[in-house]
Amino acid sequence: MIQHMNLVFQAEGLTVGEGAFLMACCNHTDAKGYVIAHMQQIADEAHMSLRSARDQRARLEKRRLLKAGERFSPKNGAQLANLFRINLDLLATMKRKRTDYGPSLVEELTFDEGPEENTRSNPPAKSAAPLSPLPADLALPPADLAPLPANLVGAGAAKSAPLLLPSSDPSSLPPRAGAAPDADASLATAPFEERENEASSEAHNPSGAEVPQQRERSSKSTAAGGRVVAAYAAALGRPVLNGTRTKLERQAVELLGQGLPEAWLCDRARELAARGWADLVQHAERSTAPIEQPRKVPGAGLPGLPEWCGECGDGTGTAARLNPRFRKVGPEDARELCPRCHPDRVAPATA
Repeated sequence: MIQHMNLVFQAEGLTVGEGAFLMACCNHTDAKGYVIAHMQQIADEAHMSLRSARDQRARLEKRRLLKAGERFSPKNGAQLANLFRINLDLLATMKRKRTDYGPSLVEELTFDEGPEENTRSNPPAKSAAPLSPLPADLALPPADLAPLPANLVGAGAAKSAPLLLPSSDPSSLPPRAGAAPDADASLATAPFEERENEASSEAHNPSGAEVPQQRERSSKSTAAGGRVVAAYAAALGRPVLNGTRTKLERQAVELLGQGLPEAWLCDRARELAARGWADLVQHAERSTAPIEQPRKVPGAGLPGLPEWCGECGDGTGTAARLNPRFRKVGPEDARELCPRCHPDRVAPATA
């Protein structure tokens, strides 16, 4: 409730973790301060790990600000959402004293009688100084002055003509003697236009790849990654946080690109949700669940990937058959690439 959240805001003596845990609980309280929620839900809404949430719960129970109890189903004994209650009376006594933080406005308003001076108003403008007379050489000629002769007017106009800067365009150069102007301009501009057109065609697609096919493959991988996250959300039983969803989609697309089947990744995502984890890559690397090897079709499969030797992988099952990142040997602290089947140690298989 909003009223209970205000009590947490105004309470004095709470740590950051305790305040975050209480704020997450107050998001579900009733009028008497009871809360029914899972610990994982409180941890997610408080933006902390499950272990940190349990530590904050223990501190609040020790301070008598929180009381918690576990609930189990009377039918099968399965654990249900926990029951919490916040000590609203004790929380209200922790209200900090009223503090004057000073005015929050740019200009403080007072109730004193008399006109107020606006300290931010601009000072009055000074009277403009009288203009000084123009120099004799810049003064305007009198109206009764006789006009200049025609030859002097033409000379003055020629002197005042604007200066034209040379242009880098070859077409602006004067034509050579004995050459046609049109032919010379076409010869000068044609090579530049051809080179410009060639450069523009290469700049649009420098690699020569087919952009529509790349977009189609990317959309298929994104859709498959979304199905993996949907399996995680279905097993979790509640909406997935945006940060967790983005992370799982990115990891699912990465693992799908390495050749792992979508159905196998969906099963691993369900296991991930059941155990309260959120790292699909780490869980896939440590999983010992077998991967169904697709039936070999001529021309299909992973080109250039050597056959798995069957000895490396350290219990990863047949995941090393499709994913070369599992093909490692040696102890945990000094793992090396398998010299028998890793693509970086042996020559790629040729069709």
